[in-house]
Amino acid sequence: MFKTRFISMLVLLAAVATGAVAQETYKVSVKEGTEDATNWTITPAEATTTGVAAGTEVKATYNGTKKVKSVKAVKKKAPATDLSMVDCAGTARTDGQWTANCYMVHTAGDYKLPLVYGNAIKSGAANTAAYTGVSGSNTTATFPRHDGEAIADPWIKNNGITVTQAELLWQDAQGLVTAVGISGDYLTLTVGKDAAEQEGNALVAAKDAQGTIVWSWHIWVTKQTFATLTTITVSDYGYKVTPVNLGWVGDATSGATGYCTFYQWGRKDAFIPSTGIGDDDGNGVNHTVYNINNNDVTTTAFTLIHENDVTIGDNIQHPTVHYRNISTNGPCNTRYYNMWDAQQTSTAENTAAATVKTVYDPCPPGFCVPTFGLYNYIKTQYRPTFNAGYTYKGVFFPASGERNYYYGYIDGVGTVDGVGTDGYYWSATPYNGTNSRYFYFTSSGWYLGPDYRFNGYPVRAVAE
Repeated sequence: MFKTRFISMLVLLAAVATGAVAQETYKVSVKEGTEDATNWTITPAEATTTGVAAGTEVKATYNGTKKVKSVKAVKKKAPATDLSMVDCAGTARTDGQWTANCYMVHTAGDYKLPLVYGNAIKSGAANTAAYTGVSGSNTTATFPRHDGEAIADPWIKNNGITVTQAELLWQDAQGLVTAVGISGDYLTLTVGKDAAEQEGNALVAAKDAQGTIVWSWHIWVTKQTFATLTTITVSDYGYKVTPVNLGWVGDATSGATGYCTFYQWGRKDAFIPSTGIGDDDGNGVNHTVYNINNNDVTTTAFTLIHENDVTIGDNIQHPTVHYRNISTNGPCNTRYYNMWDAQQTSTAENTAAATVKTVYDPCPPGFCVPTFGLYNYIKTQYRPTFNAGYTYKGVFFPASGERNYYYGYIDGVGTVDGVGTDGYYWSATPYNGTNSRYFYFTSSGWYLGPDYRFNGYPVRAVAE
């Protein structure tokens, strides 16, 4: 009598897929058997080549001296994709780790993102420029974390903060994100739908043991890859402009309908979008958003608070709260000029240079909010025909509307026919202690101006 053992074998099975056969690895567990693997055969024979799906029951036959039972092939789970190790097209990076506040996802699957402050890691190394600013009466030399203390290291844990839990705060399509969690130094998530099936946005947060949000990230499930950019040259600097707004869902061509997320100036988090369609006066409504259980949480995923002395830490702890800081007419301590451009010390109108991207910039890895020079230049150019927005050099700027600075409602998104009426776009350039520079247009023309920083405007990213 031979003693039986539990053993595991790895065999290659083929998963049946529409249009193609993908070779995948499955694990075969045998409760009674032997370690003498050379005497095992798996039937049907195609179990080792093609045609057998995950979970298919197969027979394991042993030609040696021990008893064999039937076994079931179970698909071996692929490791989670590290979003900081792929570019915006989902291609593996060869230049080290890049982190950000927004990650683009294209296919269903398991993912993870490092518990790092914004873009504090770049090309595999600490990007100290992202959290080290400049001293001055209107600037900050340090960038606060959720508790008001200065960020001293890219990794949240190295700042003396322990993350114990994760939460999906909202998603604008049911089943977009189906699970979140914490595993070591990473937030893990499962995306349930390919972008080809359902584009959308989600906001996920990392919390400490007391349930306080210590940081949060925008997950953008999109068909966009940012593989093709359009260069708009201003003076000697070429802005490489992305084809759509951050968080865009819908067709990206001229005259198309769609919607995008909104942003308060200087903040990192995406606010829930509109439906993209309004009434005859252009007034829109919040897009319905859901929690991890696919329940409607629209009324709690966006709240408006008018309050004095709101801090940057308050913004981080409450990424779904649209703040109006009454004392400074902004969403946070907005005397700082360098919230989205770490070295910004001036309010110069004609800035035509790259930003020094900060940990509060809302864009994906390798991209940032443009300086005002881009929009100042576009404003001087010939105005084309308005068609739910404007197209300049092949780049479509949709009339995606705004979230009102005082009441939080959405306007300018379009009529019942889906034709947008107003377009608003933040730049990274401030105007003074309470206002920042933005680009604005209607069907009658293009305009520039300063506006209160607590407005919710779209963002169009450019390459760093």
